Amino acid sequence: MKLFKSAFYFIRSLWQLRRTVWELARRDFISQHSGTLLGVFWNYVQPLTYALMVTIVFSVGLRHNPGHEVPYLPFLISGMTAWHFFAAALASLSGIIRAHSFLVRKGNFNLAILPLGKLLSQMVPHLAVIVATQGICWLKGFPPSLYSLQVLYYLAAMLCLLLGLGWITSATSLFIEDIHNVVGVFIQFGFWLTPIIWNIKMIPAQYRWIVNLNPAYYFVNGYRNSFVYRIPFWERPHVALYYWLFTLTVLIVGAVIFRRLKPHFGEVL
Repeated sequence: MKLFKSAFYFIRSLWQLRRTVWELARRDFISQHSGTLLGVFWNYVQPLTYALMVTIVFSVGLRHNPGHEVPYLPFLISGMTAWHFFAAALASLSGIIRAHSFLVRKGNFNLAILPLGKLLSQMVPHLAVIVATQGICWLKGFPPSLYSLQVLYYLAAMLCLLLGLGWITSATSLFIEDIHNVVGVFIQFGFWLTPIIWNIKMIPAQYRWIVNLNPAYYFVNGYRNSFVYRIPFWERPHVALYYWLFTLTVLIVGAVIFRRLKPHFGEVL
């Protein structure tokens, strides 16, 4: 009970600093893209070109369609859009406290809002990628529908998980530098273990529950259900319940870890 109470007050304090969070997000967005020639344009190019390349390899080179009943490009790009945001955000969150070490010396600054500000700044170009993804799916025969709006729900679900993971990795990486490498390995293996370029139907039905234990599959498949399959998010309540219980646990653990380690940040920076 004490654990939940501590996490509740911690998260409530973040809401009280929402204006500061928006300002951090705005400044981070500007700083991330002002120094590049094409700026925010790169956020759109990378997932779209990678999806196009993989589609050519499977459809032309290997003459195989992992999407089965749907064209491979919309199948791939919808899942790739979700994973690209998740992987890029998680990789950036692990070093967010060290990158803002000058704020550690300000005792009145709530460092827990840094991961939240980072996520919001990266969400802006991701929303544009979502629009581009919908456009590509439309060109391949999957026009926008009310189901397309579900992607905002799955985006919110992803942000909640990322926030918890961000608190854990950003705090612990100050004391264990190998956390950065662990996150990199996790992202690399996670890409292949999550049905992004391959279809879960390739696995025998009696073993598919193992894939559902991967929380990343919930929002990757959710993006597909929104853009391609048009399946409502409430159709599989047991899968959603598992994801939110897992995410809530990560949020609580992340809040507690961050709060307990925060007084020691100055000792290692």
